[in-house]
Amino acid sequence: MSEFSGTEIESESLQVTKPREGVALITITSQPLGVLRHAVKRALYQVVVSLEKDPGIRCVVLTGVGKAFTVGSDIRDFSQEVGWLLENDYWEAGLNQKIEEARFPIIAACNGHTLGGGAVLALACDFRTACVSAKFGFPEVKVGAFPSGSGTQRLPRLVGRGRAMELILTGRVITAQEAYQFGLVEYLFDDEELLPKTLDIAETIAGFSAPVISAAKTCVNQGLRDGWETGLKLESDFRVKTGRSADSVEGRNAFLEKREPKFNQDQ
Repeated sequence: MSEFSGTEIESESLQVTKPREGVALITITSQPLGVLRHAVKRALYQVVVSLEKDPGIRCVVLTGVGKAFTVGSDIRDFSQEVGWLLENDYWEAGLNQKIEEARFPIIAACNGHTLGGGAVLALACDFRTACVSAKFGFPEVKVGAFPSGSGTQRLPRLVGRGRAMELILTGRVITAQEAYQFGLVEYLFDDEELLPKTLDIAETIAGFSAPVISAAKTCVNQGLRDGWETGLKLESDFRVKTGRSADSVEGRNAFLEKREPKFNQDQ
């Protein structure tokens, strides 16, 4: 894997590579356990912004190293000062919102402990894969806190109110198998297969029409956030726009001609 050139990163906290055509891989390398200090959150935000400027990137995989995807904020950095609390919440919520609103899908490949703010970060991604040894949880209640940065809003939308309340109020850590059963993750792979299998999925997505993928993502996310009518209006608007595109014509012609479509990959 070659280093992705065009994106400036903090080398001690993030690594950005391009392992497949149209796919960027962001690896959280901060220590210990992928901890999300302010600088790491800012760096990750800027990486997503930079990748959005590259039309060659059409899908992104986010992962960690070793035993952790990320365990969220470092409790040793916590302060009771209002300014610190507001800044932390600002960067956390802003990063998660940026991931949700990015023009390309972002897949969380949960390679290990995915806890606290790290679990919320995974929730902000479009979907999640996990290795069988991964652990998930929202243990903030054990240190006198709760999942902020949009965690209390994202979790119930994914697993339902009752299950979300149980996980948040008990702070218990669950296995990858439980996370899969609860609908917290969409794919479960053997440890050694997690990254290659996730990259396979990302490569498949990257091969489709980028405007169509972006439109579908926007309709789903904004419809869930703003309501049914908003979602239907977006569907209608994007359907007209994408339906008149060269990619749409190519897709229909390829189907009729029984061949693989060749979508414009420079959009």
